[in-house]
Amino acid sequence: ETEARVARDLPTFCSAALAMSYTLYYHSECKTFYGRGWAPLAMLKHTGKDFEVKGVEAAPADAGFACPFMTLPGGYSIAQTATIIEVVGAQCGLAPGNEAEDAKAKQLVSDAADLFGELSTKPDQRLMKWLTYLESNIKDNGYFCSSGLSYADFGVYMTIGVIALKKAVGKLEGVELPPKLEKWYSVTMAAIPAVKEMTDSGIPILPPSMV
Repeated sequence: ETEARVARDLPTFCSAALAMSYTLYYHSECKTFYGRGWAPLAMLKHTGKDFEVKGVEAAPADAGFACPFMTLPGGYSIAQTATIIEVVGAQCGLAPGNEAEDAKAKQLVSDAADLFGELSTKPDQRLMKWLTYLESNIKDNGYFCSSGLSYADFGVYMTIGVIALKKAVGKLEGVELPPKLEKWYSVTMAAIPAVKEMTDSGIPILPPSMV
């Protein structure tokens, strides 16, 4: 009887356990490059959440138009990089402490996405204006929110990481990270274990063909 009950309950238990985890759907299962999946993965790693990464072809049909896609513990799926960063960040306890800062954090994630989209199309002078603007938002504690590390930091880091990749291959010669932004990127964020783990993995944010 006990064995029968276990066999009967096991599918339900497994389904419940799966629903409590996160599933990211992205190119190559993030095995060759992280791409726009970097920030949500970094936050999940940082906060010790259960997750798995699958290929785009495995995503639910109604998840969205283009990857990344994310299925959340509640069983629903979403798309759009900024939305995933904000939702996962909040669920990981990485949302700022008050409404005003949370609104600004959302803006900064969108700002970083806009800058990401301009890296290959806009002149260095405009990119420097973006970077100067981003630096002006770093608080005295070294993060983008006065409450401390937030999803905004992870969202912005992804874009700055791509700038670093481009500069490493001789591109963006007229672009330099302002001092506070450089320290935030290469010291403050680099010291976070999850960020270090992903950097040391050898998996780039973008593959050479996209840099």
